[in-house]
Amino acid sequence: MTDKPLSAVGDRLLLGRLERPRALEPRRIAVVGDPHVATRATGTYRVFHRTEQRLRAVIDDINDRDVDLTIFPGDLTKDGEPWNYERLDTLLEELEVPFLATPGNHDLQKRSDDHRCPSAAAFADRYANGSLPARYDVGDVAFFVVDSASGGDGPYVDTHRGRISRPQLEWLEERLPAAETSIVVCHHNPIPIVRQPLCRTETWETFTMRERERFGAILERHDVDLVVSGHHHLPSLVRRNGVRQLVSPAVASYPQAYCLLEIEETGTNVWLVSHAGEVGRTEAYQLLAEGPAFRRTLLGITETTLDDAPVLYEPSRIAQAPLTD
Repeated sequence: MTDKPLSAVGDRLLLGRLERPRALEPRRIAVVGDPHVATRATGTYRVFHRTEQRLRAVIDDINDRDVDLTIFPGDLTKDGEPWNYERLDTLLEELEVPFLATPGNHDLQKRSDDHRCPSAAAFADRYANGSLPARYDVGDVAFFVVDSASGGDGPYVDTHRGRISRPQLEWLEERLPAAETSIVVCHHNPIPIVRQPLCRTETWETFTMRERERFGAILERHDVDLVVSGHHHLPSLVRRNGVRQLVSPAVASYPQAYCLLEIEETGTNVWLVSHAGEVGRTEAYQLLAEGPAFRRTLLGITETTLDDAPVLYEPSRIAQAPLTD
């Protein structure tokens, strides 16, 4: 296991320094990936049995950091169960800052579910100020939140892959030009973390967004500053074709961290912030290491990311920051 300093609650590791986004006044944005609240789960390689405890720790840490907005890019629950949503709502009552969420592939109905999940409209009403897609401004930074887990006909019930529906693409085309600084939020990743042809193989394809070329073209055409997503359960920060993409790791999975964006006039620092101690982090590592072969591959990618951090470094216009603190 890496010896990078994320061993104590509150430890930070610089994941990247970006020339953009920028803000006239400093802003702090928390990105909390894949909480997967699971009140009835036992030990698994995804550490579902720690989800409540870890999300509570994240909320406590955010409340202490003068955060302007918390973003949840999907998979708030294990599989959209009503009892897990009830527990999620109780935990979110403790969050002292505004938040926005978009549903993930595990939050909405799947054909195989033996319980009823909320509709996309009900999710938006509870967690996205009433509707999706949605725009939310923090000073001069505009957040555009879209739903990649459902379309005009409802949730994608037969697949865990995502897609941005045509009406949402048109909504982005219409509204992005008016934003000085733009951050787009979705659950699925428009930029695969592995390149072709690997991203088109059966195992990896579950994580790739359908028709992502159309979505990517809009992001490029409107010079979007950052795309924020989840889904992969690992930290990732990449730039391709001028588009920057941040993937926030799952709350309870290794390395047990959330992301913190510090947006300033000179650019953005992207931090990983630990919300578990060494014992919890070691448990998450060992469970993943003993999991399915593909998950061990993701663990290897995570370890490489932590060892190489900062993984995206755009120093020309950003103030120097310590690698850890």
